[in-house]
Amino acid sequence: MSNEIKNIDLSHLRNDAHFQFHTQAATIMADENYDKLNIRTMYLAYQAVINREDDALKKITKSEFTEKIQTADKTRDRIYSCVTTIIKALVKHYKDDVVDAAKRLKIVIDTYGNINQKSYNEQTSAVYNILQEFNGKYKSDVELVRITEMIAELGTSNKAVDALIKERMNESAVRNTDKMKVVRVETDNAYNAIRKRINAAVIIEGEENYASFIDKMNVLIGRYKNLMARTKGKKKDDPADDVGDADNDL
Repeated sequence: MSNEIKNIDLSHLRNDAHFQFHTQAATIMADENYDKLNIRTMYLAYQAVINREDDALKKITKSEFTEKIQTADKTRDRIYSCVTTIIKALVKHYKDDVVDAAKRLKIVIDTYGNINQKSYNEQTSAVYNILQEFNGKYKSDVELVRITEMIAELGTSNKAVDALIKERMNESAVRNTDKMKVVRVETDNAYNAIRKRINAAVIIEGEENYASFIDKMNVLIGRYKNLMARTKGKKKDDPADDVGDADNDL
């Protein structure tokens, strides 16, 4: 049992996960009886700003382009997965020249890692760079392993995703994203005020009335720290800049 609620930098969470954390934290507060915890007023203010964050998140996700982007991205993912699967398989081809070509192409794809797990913008950039290599320095290798048409399709799908993302970045979408950035800070501030209040109360009053709540909160915090550790390095953009899928483990 810990005698304080641990700290967590919530700014690194993507929008969906950020909202989920606060929703789950508020549920723990209600289940543990916020009156017993002496945080009724703070809890109500916290819940109000969570509702505002929910509204801001819905406005972003309801963008007319969001579904189109997701569909185009799935197509791009399928083509890229097909390309990488073929290249990896051809490393074991019976012809030496095909094996050598496949090995060179594999070095390129391995350099960028599993790009299907990256954010839309990062993936678009990675695919663009890979295509530059495949259509330039390694063009003869691409032709030898007979994936020229597939590489062309990958380029077309990558341009489609990029075009849709740019279309989504209209004045309305930008305005809603800016609102989300602001409300995220307000939600974090409301949560941290409660965390500091509980930690201070433990020092003054002892752990008896707060131990169960603190333990449950630290379990929740541990789960989200694990989430951030798993996704570290996959997204370098501001986490409020686009909406990520919620983690299936949460």
